[in-house]
Amino acid sequence: MAERGEARREVILAAATTVLAREGAHGFRLRGIAAEAGLGLSHVQYYFTSLDALLSALVDRYLADWDARLGETARDLPSVIDAVLDSQTQGEDCRLLWELWAMSSRDPAADAALTRFYAAYLDRVADLASAARPDLAPDTARDCAVLIVALIEGLSILRGAGREAALAPRVRTQVHAAVDALMLSAAKPPTAARSA
Repeated sequence: MAERGEARREVILAAATTVLAREGAHGFRLRGIAAEAGLGLSHVQYYFTSLDALLSALVDRYLADWDARLGETARDLPSVIDAVLDSQTQGEDCRLLWELWAMSSRDPAADAALTRFYAAYLDRVADLASAARPDLAPDTARDCAVLIVALIEGLSILRGAGREAALAPRVRTQVHAAVDALMLSAAKPPTAARSA
């Protein structure tokens, strides 16, 4: 795609992100996104033939943005956890993900996009878990990643939208302790009671 076309595509994706975070799923429409981008509807439809295609590209862009942000962070699990926790209290990351979660319960395209996003997110966390604990089997590292992501994403409900001070002001230390304990227990062979 030509440089100008790529720039216009980015303008549309930025507008779509803003509209979704600000207005939610009910406001996520091509006309509203075109207005936010300062473009005509036909321009948006030229680059994204449907709302589903736009949503899929938005999630792919969000994941690429996360990769870039995490690339600026030290490539170890504690630093990445800190970066994700920081993002929950800055910008519109939480609102965007909350809206995608809501959309995914009723919209197959949103569900597919979010499933792709979380599959890639889990892969990255599993790689970091393996690097932190080389003694973990790949399946165990993936299981740890599922629990780590669930813990962090669940915390977004308590920390996003300015709730951190009221609901979870000292969570960072506890998250690291929980992840350390999880990975330590996962590395141990199962006992008879745990495997039953």
